[in-house]
Amino acid sequence: MKRMFACLLSLAMLLALIGCGGSSSQPSNSEDSASSKEIVIKYPTFQVGANTAAPVVAKLVEEFNAEYAGKYRIEVEDVPGDANYADKIKVMISSGELPPVVYGGGYKLLDLALQADLVVDLTDAVNADPEWKAMYNETWESTDCRDGKIYASSSEGQLIGYYYNKELFNQAGIKPAETWEEFFDNCDRLLAAGITPLAMDTADGAWCTQLLLGAMIAGSGDEGLEFMNTSYPTNYNIPSVVDAIAKIQKLYQTCTTLDANGGAYENAANNFFSENVAMICNGPWMIGDFSDTSKTTEGFSDKVGVATYPGGFVYDAPIEGMFVTKQSDPALEEAGIAMVKFFTSPKAQQTALETQGMVPAGATVEITQTALDAFPLLADFLEQASVCEKRGNTLTGLMVPGLEDTFSAELPNLASGADTPEQFCQVLTDFATANPVT
Repeated sequence: MKRMFACLLSLAMLLALIGCGGSSSQPSNSEDSASSKEIVIKYPTFQVGANTAAPVVAKLVEEFNAEYAGKYRIEVEDVPGDANYADKIKVMISSGELPPVVYGGGYKLLDLALQADLVVDLTDAVNADPEWKAMYNETWESTDCRDGKIYASSSEGQLIGYYYNKELFNQAGIKPAETWEEFFDNCDRLLAAGITPLAMDTADGAWCTQLLLGAMIAGSGDEGLEFMNTSYPTNYNIPSVVDAIAKIQKLYQTCTTLDANGGAYENAANNFFSENVAMICNGPWMIGDFSDTSKTTEGFSDKVGVATYPGGFVYDAPIEGMFVTKQSDPALEEAGIAMVKFFTSPKAQQTALETQGMVPAGATVEITQTALDAFPLLADFLEQASVCEKRGNTLTGLMVPGLEDTFSAELPNLASGADTPEQFCQVLTDFATANPVT
């Protein structure tokens, strides 16, 4: 009886175990075991949808997932709007929990994450790969390195001038200015012809406006050019900056659209696409938009010309790259390093160049004839930029972390006249002095 009871008890336990799905022989468990070996990299990004970089990012994700199938897989989280993305990452930094890979862009996210001790040191990984290491030049190092250590990897250069509508220029009888005096004369002549000269903005870092402002500072003389090559300046109360701010104030009040005060990049871009303005400051990644009929009219690209800034100045610095964040699982950090290496490789930069017209950051990446044939405007700009002797980073690229938000928030007061140029510069100085990068 005891043996029979024991057998019955064993049979009951076995049936209960099978009923609960605990058998290791079940197909579903085999699948779970296999999938648990694949490390998933959750990657939030704003480079989706209508963003100019969306096709490039989608292609790289597809290629990465194919190459690392069964080992690593990227899952993209759509975050529409670059400002929304930056805000999301800043909140995650404050919480101490970041996705494995972050795209720094122009938002000082690297420095914010470093201050929170959330960034993986890439020095050994880069030095162990000669091809990866060879892409780092002096300007790239200044963007992605801190205290002799490598923390990020860039794929995009910031070789930036401005675009103009050739038909509107012809109506006003002008050509791209060689001096700043000529530039302001061009604005006056455009106004006289009934044409609004400039696309400007104040929101989300005021991208277009800060490019124009920085070029003015650089073009003012040796002091201004030195300022535009100084990382994390804390004093904005210098003549070259104050004078340029005064000029920007006048342009807000006389030479741009009504929606510039309070408007974001999207407003500025739409005004240029709609031929409401004659000029916009932006980089080569915008070239593809000029032939995108969902954004502008058929044939608009034929009307667009490109120029470097008066006085022979051009922006020339990499965009802050991708970085890997500290995770509780070292294997997830290794997956992040693999992703950053893949996304910033010479091949990936070549893809962005030929798909989007993005100028590579890497010193060893060739500008191919395929890209030049696909983007004649890029070829024109590169030729002009090659003779520019004055170069520097963008104004927001130099700012201490967080200052771009203060800059953007204070611009409406400058535009309306509530702030004098001196008061505006004091606001910037106060913030930078209180938040230095050491």
